[in-house]
Amino acid sequence: MPKVSEAYLEEKKTFILKCTNELLEEMPLFHLSMRDIIKKTGFSQGAIYRYYANIDEIFIDLINRIPINYPLEKEVDILLDSKQPATTILTEVILTIGRFVEEVLQTVGGRMFFELLVYYAYDVEKEQTILSRLIFKQSIDYAQSKTIDYFIASIEKEEIQLTIPITSITRFIGVSVDGIIQYAALSSIKNSQEIEELVSETADLFQTLTQSIVHFLK
Repeated sequence: MPKVSEAYLEEKKTFILKCTNELLEEMPLFHLSMRDIIKKTGFSQGAIYRYYANIDEIFIDLINRIPINYPLEKEVDILLDSKQPATTILTEVILTIGRFVEEVLQTVGGRMFFELLVYYAYDVEKEQTILSRLIFKQSIDYAQSKTIDYFIASIEKEEIQLTIPITSITRFIGVSVDGIIQYAALSSIKNSQEIEELVSETADLFQTLTQSIVHFLK
């Protein structure tokens, strides 16, 4: 391929993403194939692979270009650096993760993200190589990791005490957050609920999680 400018490459990629987005308005992400995108763009098969190695790369770029107006990492850091009681900080961080998920549910990029979560739910390799590159996933992973680290540090400093082993509650938090996100993902794809109803239900689940965590504290 002759050397081309970055502007030219970006123009072609933007066009491919635009066509992909239009296709996703007509069908679920997991039904979309590279052949559909090639047909929509009018590119030859060889041409489109100059810009994206595979359909996963297109999904990643498309989702990551859609902004979300909720700075989860910043909000979590502010809470963890605050002087509030450890129990308050922990519950507020969990609720903050919940608000992020609720916000994501209401965005186009977020819905694509949730579709990918379900699509790759049982593909460990792609879950690690594809989902880990999505900004939404990176934000959630960051928040969970920081929360668990803070939880362990608070126990070691005896700021909080537990009624169950620390490994049990840290595992409980991680599994619960992942479970709520997976539930939201499945529900959003099935379209069995209005988005407002699903957002409200997701908020309730995160609220219940915080209450459960407090129950395990002395």
